[in-house]
Amino acid sequence: MTVAFALSGGGNLGAMQAGGMRALVEAGIEPDLLTGSSIGALNAAFYATHPGIAGCKELETAWSDIRRKDVFRFELFRVITGFIGMRDHLVTTKRLRVIINEWLGIDRIEEAKVPFAAVATDALTGDIVVMTEGDVASALLATAAIPGIFPPVHRGGRWLVDGSLSAGCPASEALDLGVDEVYAFLTTTAPRRKPPRGAVAAAMSTVSLMTSKLQIARFECAEATAAQRGGAVYFVPSPFPEAPSPFDFDQGATLAASGYARAAEWVQQLAFGSAPADQPH
Repeated sequence: MTVAFALSGGGNLGAMQAGGMRALVEAGIEPDLLTGSSIGALNAAFYATHPGIAGCKELETAWSDIRRKDVFRFELFRVITGFIGMRDHLVTTKRLRVIINEWLGIDRIEEAKVPFAAVATDALTGDIVVMTEGDVASALLATAAIPGIFPPVHRGGRWLVDGSLSAGCPASEALDLGVDEVYAFLTTTAPRRKPPRGAVAAAMSTVSLMTSKLQIARFECAEATAAQRGGAVYFVPSPFPEAPSPFDFDQGATLAASGYARAAEWVQQLAFGSAPADQPH
C-alpha cells in the first residue's frame, strides 16, 4: 500500500512533527507522499528534500537552532501601518523566505526527492488549494500566511493564506492524491490554563482553537474515504505539551524529543495491535 504523512499546522509546535516522523521512519514506515498545511508544509518539504532517518535528524537539529528572530521580527512602522489599514500584514516574509531557501535547496516543488503537496486557503472564497508543482517558496509562504501577520500570497491567479484555516491537517488531500494509508501528525497541546499574553498571541491562539474543532469533521470524512478503499487513516498522537506562546521558539529540541518519544511508543503499540484507533477530539 502507498503511504502518506499528513502534517498539520501548529507554528512553533511543528518541532514535534520532526521527532514524530523519525520514530515512524525508524520503524520502517516511510512516506511515498507528504502533505502539509502551514508549518506542516515546511516540515513536509524538508523531509521531501532530505528523506530518511538522516533527514529527520537534520530537521530536528534545524528546529533546535531556530529562534523567534529567525521567523518573527515586528517593526514599529510596519505594525502601526498595519493596524491603521495601510498594510495587510504586520511582519515581512523576508526571514521566512531565508529559512525556506536554506532548509530546502530547491526552486520548484517537482525537484523534491519525495512528492509533496503544500495546502493553502483561498483568501477570497475559503477554498482549499493544493499545490503540487511550481515555485516552492511562494507555495510555502502562502500556506504559512497567517492573516494579518504575514501578507497573502498571489499565486496562480489567487490570493492565498494559511492552509490551517481550511485544512488543518490535510489527510483528505493526501487520499485525493491517490495514497492508501495516511499517518496524520498533529500538534495538539494540553488545554491552556489561561490565554497567552499579548493581543496578537491571543488572537492566533483563538483561531487555532476554532480551526482544530472544525478539523474533526474533516477527519471523519477522511477515515470514511480511506475505509471505502481498503486503506486507513492513523493519528500519530501528540505528547500534549503545555502550550507555549506562539512566539516562543526556544523549545524546539525539547518538543522534537517529546514528539519522538510519544510516536515511538505509539508505533510499537501499533505493531502489536494495541494502538488506539480513534481520531483526536
